[in-house]
Amino acid sequence: MGEGNARRKMKFRRFLTKLGVSLFCLLFFCEYVFYYIVISQCSWPDIQKNDQNPPLKVMLLADTHLLGPYRGHWFDKLRREWQMYRSFQTAVELFRPEAVFILGDLFDEGKWVTDPEFSNYVERYQNLFSVPDSTKLIGIVGNHDIGFHYEARQRLTRRFEENFHTTGVSLLTLRDIHFVLVNSIAMEGDGCNLCSEAESQLRNISRIFRCSRNIGNCKDVPTLSSYSKPILLQHYPLYRESDRDCQEHDPIPLELYRERWEVLSQESSDLIGELISPRIAFSGHSHNYCRLVNRLGIMEYTISSFSWRNKNNPNFLLAAFTPTEQAVHKCNMPRESTVMTMYAVGGLLAIILATIQWNCANILNRRHTKIF
Repeated sequence: MGEGNARRKMKFRRFLTKLGVSLFCLLFFCEYVFYYIVISQCSWPDIQKNDQNPPLKVMLLADTHLLGPYRGHWFDKLRREWQMYRSFQTAVELFRPEAVFILGDLFDEGKWVTDPEFSNYVERYQNLFSVPDSTKLIGIVGNHDIGFHYEARQRLTRRFEENFHTTGVSLLTLRDIHFVLVNSIAMEGDGCNLCSEAESQLRNISRIFRCSRNIGNCKDVPTLSSYSKPILLQHYPLYRESDRDCQEHDPIPLELYRERWEVLSQESSDLIGELISPRIAFSGHSHNYCRLVNRLGIMEYTISSFSWRNKNNPNFLLAAFTPTEQAVHKCNMPRESTVMTMYAVGGLLAIILATIQWNCANILNRRHTKIF
């Protein structure tokens, strides 16, 4: 009896070992390998190449919504941050962009947290979205980072500015490609200090572009080494009534957008179009992908949320720019539903196969015992 029990215990340990190895392989595939399989199906868009001036390669994403101390379960936070970390690091490793722009709502609770909690937020953000020294990472402010316009206190705005070096309207030039970064919360147009400062910065940048084309009074105005139409980056989309006119969009129900909440106001959108005349625009905020030529005649991409907490099918963009041309690819990430299906099917198969092996071993053992 003692020897039989010892054999059964050994077989049971082997059963658990085989089951554990199978489940570990399933976990490794779903949480590591599958990201490479899905993301590697994307590629940089084709664009006319110049051997002396190759296109600038840029990765764009939005609405990461890192959870803070007040909302969400700890496992939810752990799960979502791992998914974003794995997707982002896989994409950076595969595509090696020269610049990465995250278009607002970096944090989910930025408007509520204390200064020490915000410092912790920034540290987590830097760890999750770390990039090589050769890649420039730029975060743009969103309403969850400092609050909607009525919530955006000066302390919250300055705190974000000190850590990310941008809140109002700023001009960034990378290899003669000009990006205008706009704080959507400052585009309310009500004359508040934040809005007045941002509008003044927008007009100053407009003068720089005009003077680079030898237009207007350019005394004491800095000029660009090479002029090209700028690229607009902000959190809110430019004004549109809904996603009805999107040439490409996520499968979502059509809805009406409210000015100053889901999109910029018509007045602010017109002001941006008039002053900087962007050749292409990128935004986030809606959590859903959309590509359209908007009412100002500007090609605009609204980027899906990068977080599985907001989307079953997150995605990001790869864009290539020259001073006169641009091309954009949408890149899919693993679907949450697909990963859960793989876990369910794979886990069930692992249990069934391990059980079959266990039963076969018992049958062979009984036959062996009868023969002898």
